[in-house]
Amino acid sequence: MLVVIGAMVVITWQHGKNRALTQLLEKCQTQDTNHIDRLFDLEQENADLMEYIMTLETDNSILGSCCANNGLDADTTLID
Repeated sequence: MLVVIGAMVVITWQHGKNRALTQLLEKCQTQDTNHIDRLFDLEQENADLMEYIMTLETDNSILGSCCANNGLDADTTLID
């Protein structure tokens, strides 16, 4: 009889532990999903910033060329 009661206690305890671990797993899966979404958002933001950097570098290069050509006006057209 004591063995049956002990077995029931252990089964109940294991069931409770299983439920707690299942809830923890579900929470972690939700967090993983949120982290993946954030990662994709950051990758898109990075791509946008890289494009902006390339635009700035192009503008800087144009300005540098203008200064190297004795400060010609931007609307001045050179004929070769």
